[in-house]
Amino acid sequence: METIDKYPRTPHAAGSRLQKGDTAEGQVSLREMQKKHPNCRMVIEEKLDGAQTGLSYSDELEQRLQSRGHYLNGGAREGQFNLFKEWANVHDATLMERLENRFTMYGEWCFARHTQFYDALPHYFFEFDILDRQSGSFLSTPARQDLLSGLPVVSVPVLADDWPGSEKELLDLVGTSAYRSAGWRDSLREAAKNAAVDPEQALAECGPSADLMEGLYLKIEKDGETVGRYKWVHPDFVQTIIEGGVHWSQRPMIRNGLASGADLFQSPKSPTSEIAL
Repeated sequence: METIDKYPRTPHAAGSRLQKGDTAEGQVSLREMQKKHPNCRMVIEEKLDGAQTGLSYSDELEQRLQSRGHYLNGGAREGQFNLFKEWANVHDATLMERLENRFTMYGEWCFARHTQFYDALPHYFFEFDILDRQSGSFLSTPARQDLLSGLPVVSVPVLADDWPGSEKELLDLVGTSAYRSAGWRDSLREAAKNAAVDPEQALAECGPSADLMEGLYLKIEKDGETVGRYKWVHPDFVQTIIEGGVHWSQRPMIRNGLASGADLFQSPKSPTSEIAL
């Protein structure tokens, strides 16, 4: 098995809720980003709460699926990825033709509820970055769109494609998730019942700011490449895990919901294609 292409660790933007292993010294202000990346553009995405995954092909064009730092080779702990494997297998020929043995496509697999609950997903897999293994660089948003055009792949929602005028303007983008309906609480209660979980406990685990998205993901792009990335995580997000005392992976799995008419095995419309970049 070839060496796995791990996704790089992302530094936090100023004000972001730090996670295990992070330090306050690593937080970067908007002004510092602009100073570090002159003549670049910023693309701001909704940060989705899922399992980080990847799809690539070996030199022998064998499909490889991964989750963070390991390949998905089977086993009881990979149950939440069964549909990911099935989807990738169904579209194997199409994906291989485009990605070849050159590109690694990273995505968020949102099948299982972690802290955030979604009940209006167009798909469970959301592409968010592509590594060009030949050059060692990550593609810009327009370059990713070009590469994936016509493929049965949904990308994460793009919220803005320019530098915000201030950090307040940046945080004003933190609204309701694109993939949560107005009645998501009732949907969660029903999903919890189906998973034999106490509905009110499941709702409490979403935290005090449950109506808001998890956070923002900031891409710095120039000349067809992503040259920097930062994340802003809502202060209540990690706190929910800490106060709950139990990480989501140690709780019974609650399945996120798909939007009406969503079909995992057809070509859904990607939210990024709706914004001219």
